[in-house]
Parts: sequence; C-alpha cells; structure tokens
Amino acid sequence: MKYSVLFQIKLLQNLITRNICNDMKKYHIVSIPSQIQASIIGYLIRNEGKDVYQKDLESVFKLRRSTISGILKTLEKNNFVRRIDSKKDARVKKIILTEEAVRLFKGADQYLEALEKQILANVKEDDLQVFCNVLEQMQQNIEIK
Repeated sequence: MKYSVLFQIKLLQNLITRNICNDMKKYHIVSIPSQIQASIIGYLIRNEGKDVYQKDLESVFKLRRSTISGILKTLEKNNFVRRIDSKKDARVKKIILTEEAVRLFKGADQYLEALEKQILANVKEDDLQVFCNVLEQMQQNIEIK
C-alpha cells in the first residue's frame, strides 16, 4: 500500500505534538504557547549568546514578516521575549528571552533532545542522512521564491 508523503509527515507531526503536550506538565508549563511560539523560544535558547533579529526568524522558520511580527507581539505580551535596540543598527531590534522564559523552557529543551533520541531509536545513520537530504529537497521544491 502506497502512502501519501504529506499524510505521513502530518501523522508524524501529530504524534510529536501529542507527546510534547502530554509531557510539558513535567516542566510545570501549564499554559504552553503555540507550537510556533515554542519553536521560536527553543531557537532563542539554542542560540543564546548570539544576536537574533526578526529577519533571522523569518529566514529560519520560512514565515512572512507580518507573521513573525504577530508571533513576537504575543510572546512579548506573555513576557517570554523582549525586543531591544541593536547596538549595531538602530533600525532593527534584537530579540532576547526573558528570565521567565529561560526558567520555564530550559528544562523543556532537554526533554526535546530526549524525544528526538526516542524518535531516532533504531534508525540507521545512513537512513537518517538520506531522510534529511530528502526533506531538504522537498523544502526547496516548494519554497516560494
């Protein structure tokens, strides 16, 4: 039986999201942000010490400026991020995590690493490399230029 690639990707995404939502209680995160908000927070944690700007997030997450802007406004409202003036360029704002966000999500980052290990259990390194190459090619195939 041949399965649709889109369907299989969606199923995997659903399983990942379900696992994350079920387990976030372990990290005392009662009101978890949306998936994209959590992804942005995770990106900021992994890039701690680096200057991150809205343009970087647009590029990494392949989202429009208005979409990222709205997400950042919500994250600011919920006290997860702050935008501060850049010392290099007054036209842009550097995005930083609040202490509250770091406190809440630092442990969650360790959980996500463990979940990734679980997902990749019994997957051969060669197969994983092919899978990642195929995913990158698929992204390039549908990326709007």
